Amino acid sequence: MTLHGLDERERALVRFARRLVATPSLSGEEHQVARLVASELRRLGYRNVTVDRAGNVLGSLGPGRARLMFNGHLDHVPPAGMLDPYDARIELSERPGGSAPVLRGRGSCDMKANVAAGVYAAAFLEPETKLQAAFVFTADVQEETDSPAGVRALLAEGLRADYGISGEATELGVAVGHRGKAQFDVIVAGRASHASTPELGSNAVFRAVPFLRALEQAQAGLGDDPLFGPATLTVTRIESQPHGDVAVVPSACVIRVDRRYLPGESAESAHRELQAIVAQTAERERVPARVELVDDYPLMSTPLDDPVVAAGRDAVAAVMGESPTMRTWRFGVNATFMNAAGIPSIGIGAGDESCAHTDEEHVDVDQLVASSRIYAELIRRLCT
Repeated sequence: MTLHGLDERERALVRFARRLVATPSLSGEEHQVARLVASELRRLGYRNVTVDRAGNVLGSLGPGRARLMFNGHLDHVPPAGMLDPYDARIELSERPGGSAPVLRGRGSCDMKANVAAGVYAAAFLEPETKLQAAFVFTADVQEETDSPAGVRALLAEGLRADYGISGEATELGVAVGHRGKAQFDVIVAGRASHASTPELGSNAVFRAVPFLRALEQAQAGLGDDPLFGPATLTVTRIESQPHGDVAVVPSACVIRVDRRYLPGESAESAHRELQAIVAQTAERERVPARVELVDDYPLMSTPLDDPVVAAGRDAVAAVMGESPTMRTWRFGVNATFMNAAGIPSIGIGAGDESCAHTDEEHVDVDQLVASSRIYAELIRRLCT
């Protein structure tokens, strides 16, 4: 498909985004796409470009201390039934009032298009732009599996900047955070026996049913926030112990719980609430059970009056001609770790997060181009 109306820089950006989408990079298998990103950074004039052993890519633009840090991730989830996930084709998508070109493929929205846009921010800086501080580009690995090998490792090694920008999809709105995600295991006890004599045991999977009902009912009592949305609680996995193809009545049933929490809450407060629900159910049913905290993906909240929020809002307005929507993400992003490291961060990115991980994953080409121009405008405002 011919992309009418794009200049050569914009066409080069789209070509590069397509190359990234066409290159498979499941979590832990990012080295090939990392080399592509590093090569393009060098071609566009970034300095100190490196790819570490894990596959994380870094590069700097401009002299002096790091003023602005961009972050994106290189990995994507499995194709999961998506047809031709790596064909990276441009196709027309019907919209109210007409059609528009989109880049389709696994990882296009989440988030290779915006990684490409971050790389190409240098191309959209005018030649006379003189940077007084550095723009640091980072693209990390294994974000989809919540691995510490990515941005958390870079931050642990001392990487810092005054401000941060995440390229995760926001439809070009300015995101200031997201809910926290705490994962728990509710472990319901049973008694094992041979499966041929179940009456001699006590099946933990059957005994878990009242706990599942209690967890489902708990959602109704959770809070809401005008910016961050609702707190949520859901079950994401059930596993018997022992598991596998064995003829054993389960001695335990493990229920994985995903709890999204709001400002004013924490993993600890969510833990206490869940313990109370499980304890009440255990007492009523006379079934032993306990709760264990598995992981805490911390809440991200950048104050609306932080200078980076104003800079992001102004950069979007300068490129798009209108003020952006102020919003939060529904999912978690790496910028939460940047905030925790003392780098106040926002998010601006092409694409609709609701199509991430779906079989219709795509990103609008016009948003892709605009996002790169917005990053360039943000660099101009913060690094000159």
